[in-house]
Amino acid sequence: MSRHLTFVDAVLAGSATTDQVDDWVDRWHTSDTGNIELHEYLGLDEAEMESWLRETSTLDEIISQKRSERDG
Repeated sequence: MSRHLTFVDAVLAGSATTDQVDDWVDRWHTSDTGNIELHEYLGLDEAEMESWLRETSTLDEIISQKRSERDG
């Protein structure tokens, strides 16, 4: 199974912004994504997804953390 480009991947690559997350959610709803869950499609783990759903402003913090982890 090939890995798809996630929302987080796109934001980290500079080809998407966190403001576009709703577009990605809409795309997940309307495209044939197989059995992939929304959090996987977005590139979030389950805890990150729950945090974002409780408080949408945490998305920037999640992305910053992932950027720090990536850049080491």
